[in-house]
Amino acid sequence: MFDRKPSAWEYCLEGASENTEVEVVHGWIFKEGKWVTHAWCEFADRVIDLTESTHSMPKFEYYLKNMVSDKRCKRYSRIEFFTLVGDEKHFGPYDKEFFFAETSDEDPIDVIEASKAK
Repeated sequence: MFDRKPSAWEYCLEGASENTEVEVVHGWIFKEGKWVTHAWCEFADRVIDLTESTHSMPKFEYYLKNMVSDKRCKRYSRIEFFTLVGDEKHFGPYDKEFFFAETSDEDPIDVIEASKAK
């Protein structure tokens, strides 16, 4: 039987559907010794990452654990996200230059800045 878990990108559809105050975040997180593209939802000071839990968690703890920073994220309002899903026919990531690979051994900001300097 088909038993595929949704990706972090797909899970954002559920989070955005259930909360009108949510912001969808696509970002680079540091996991298992490398930078990984990821997606989650935020509202107030909480994070909803359905790849980790069905419960929201404190934003501060999530950011600390995953080395999240604003410069490594792209944020979308709920309406922007739904519009992009409809227009692009996928759940993300949408900024292909910013999310240049699924993983990176180097800090993605350093990689992006180095490519701009060329």
